[in-house]
Amino acid sequence: MTTIGVFASIFDEQGRILLAKRNYGPRNWTTPGGQLESSESHLDGLMREVREETGYIVQPVRLIGAYSTPHNDDLVLSFEAEIVEPANWQPNDEISQVEFFSRSDLPRPMHFRAFTRIQDAYEGKSGVMQVFGPESEFEYK
Repeated sequence: MTTIGVFASIFDEQGRILLAKRNYGPRNWTTPGGQLESSESHLDGLMREVREETGYIVQPVRLIGAYSTPHNDDLVLSFEAEIVEPANWQPNDEISQVEFFSRSDLPRPMHFRAFTRIQDAYEGKSGVMQVFGPESEFEYK
């Protein structure tokens, strides 16, 4: 069964993107998000994941794209979202850091697929349909 993930590209007034550093596994940087729960809508899941990981309450604005990794039976939907309510966030078991970054100063390590979604968001793309092969498994370090 395909795993569906939802991730948010959230920009501040300076055009920087919000990223979260995982506190598990590869401990890499990514946009806030995660897997949908059973019977959860894509938008509800996105808002829940962002709040859990960052403390921000957000409103989805547009779908950037769908990113499929068939060899992992994985589908990620990437949305642009706006902050509705500021965060009251503390590091936790899942996320160790949350910070805004400029496009020229993105942190490492970061998975190639997350980097691709971030670049698409910065370029203002919509309707992206990307299929990744096994060669997309590397991380930028």
